[in-house]
Amino acid sequence: MVIAIARLSGASEPEMFGMGARTPGMAGTGVADAEGYDATYTNPAGLVGPTARRLTLGYVHAGYRLNLDGAHRPVDTTDGLVLGADIPIPFGGILRDRVALGLGFYFPFGVINRARAPFPDEPRLALLDTRTQVVSVLVAAGVRVHERVDIGVGVLALAALVGTISIADLGGRITTVAEEQLTTSLSPIVGVRVRTLRWLTLGAVFRGESKSTYDIEITNSLGSALPLTLPTLRIAGVAQYDPMQAAVEAAFKPLRWLTIDAGVTWKHWSAFGLPTENATLGAPAQPPPGFVDTAVPRVAAEATRRWAHWSLSGRAGYFFEPTGARGPVLLDADRHVLTFGAGLTWTSRLTTLQLDGFVQWHHLQPNARVSGDFASFGFSVGVDL
Repeated sequence: MVIAIARLSGASEPEMFGMGARTPGMAGTGVADAEGYDATYTNPAGLVGPTARRLTLGYVHAGYRLNLDGAHRPVDTTDGLVLGADIPIPFGGILRDRVALGLGFYFPFGVINRARAPFPDEPRLALLDTRTQVVSVLVAAGVRVHERVDIGVGVLALAALVGTISIADLGGRITTVAEEQLTTSLSPIVGVRVRTLRWLTLGAVFRGESKSTYDIEITNSLGSALPLTLPTLRIAGVAQYDPMQAAVEAAFKPLRWLTIDAGVTWKHWSAFGLPTENATLGAPAQPPPGFVDTAVPRVAAEATRRWAHWSLSGRAGYFFEPTGARGPVLLDADRHVLTFGAGLTWTSRLTTLQLDGFVQWHHLQPNARVSGDFASFGFSVGVDL
């Protein structure tokens, strides 16, 4: 286990790529039709759909090839384990098949949280640098309040870091004592889903602002060893940031084997404050980062073929992610994202086995300072218990 303090990062893995394996292959859609543990982030109202307990294990990877001011910009590779659980609550009577819980976990390999604290005037990729290097935990519940209406609530928990570093002179020997503590930052998720017609389902979800912060105070008592007094330093800022956002979506089913999802997500990036705070009280005040709100359109399609004990699904989608970063220091670029995925399900009298996989290609629309591409892929295996 490693806890690292380094530079700014942008957002959690579920916000970047999507939770699970189906949602990332569907361009991050699913507000209107995601089921199972994917729905813990996408829309908790979808948890009511499955009627069997299912445990899912998955993996996600992303590699980055980005450029900043004409030079290659290294970004940490995304490598992480995904765990999910669908837990229908076996109530009887009027509550039968109406209440379900969902759990979703993302564990980056080797770290609990990673942040980097550059000098405030150092240009960097505000929303892409190490943005998936934090543990994400999702817990949610869904309830069917009407035959056509489901609602759901959940929380996204990110790891945060606080601590102190003390430097002292002990008889001519300079020693350092560090104390660090992990805390939790919680963000609410609330969603609703309405089946209006046989071929049309509508969904909406609200996700609260989520922050993973770090705050390390460095004190010293070196007066006898140095001819000057060192000020107290404070290394603080935001390691990961998910903006408050709201999404609406419609799932169309023009044919029995075809589903088309279309929606838009509003993101409140203008609320993003300073990602790196001044280390000393006497430092000049930093200018506002100048982020702006964005709207992300998404569209995706899924075709499914069923026969005997098998079903096979093919998925494809596209979304356009305009950047909220508009300042001279915190840099970014608009992104065009193509997604593809597939799912294979085998059902027997005893259990169900489901395999899902996805691939995403993110192309940064080049501007005067930022360009590049990156790709991600993932897969998961789920089994009914």
